[in-house]
Amino acid sequence: MNARTYLIISIIISTLSVILHRIEYQLILFGVCILLVLLLNPSKRRFVLLWKRLRFLFILILFLFVMQLLFRQSGSVLFHWKFITIYSEGVLIALIVSIRLLILLLVVSLLFDIPFYNFVLALRDWKLPYEICLMIASTFSFLRLFEKQFKIMKDQLKIREISFRKIPIFRKSRAFSTIVFPVLAQAMHTVRYRAIALDLKGFRLHPTRTDYISHKLKWVDYVIQVLAFWVFIITMYFIIK
Repeated sequence: MNARTYLIISIIISTLSVILHRIEYQLILFGVCILLVLLLNPSKRRFVLLWKRLRFLFILILFLFVMQLLFRQSGSVLFHWKFITIYSEGVLIALIVSIRLLILLLVVSLLFDIPFYNFVLALRDWKLPYEICLMIASTFSFLRLFEKQFKIMKDQLKIREISFRKIPIFRKSRAFSTIVFPVLAQAMHTVRYRAIALDLKGFRLHPTRTDYISHKLKWVDYVIQVLAFWVFIITMYFIIK
């Protein structure tokens, strides 16, 4: 599929996830995201990579789930023990927020698979300024670089037989900062060389440029984009009505 189709699907799913507040709709959107992941790149390596990307964020989602569960005090009481009281509204809001975050994470993971230059071309086809296209594509590229550098750092720690899990909990924040800042510096160093390469290639020297990569839409892209727009329009019609 064309990168523009990925972008349109991601924008529509993200927008519907923010607009729709009922848990049934969130579950449907979550199922659509899972289906897209299965259909677009159904390989074992793809799922392993997706799990590695998301497992660190599950802790944050679990934390937000518990916070919503404990501090939402409306609806009927479902559970009470000493000072802990769980209400029906708290459970509902916690589920909606958690599923919405999972949807957004899956959508972003789909965009991570788009190569840097294809990302730029897709945005340029929408007549966006080249500077904005480059900034958006560079953001996703920087996150991929950060992920790659972080993986290299983890492999180096394994070679030295250093386990992050064995570090005492009071020293983990210091150890984490010791690992993250060199990784961040290396990723920024790589981005700097990319910026130098753009200057050497005459970036912004001419208002237009010729692309040698074919990025025309196929009939499958047209069908998927039209269906996605129709689903979005029909959903918005029923919401407004």
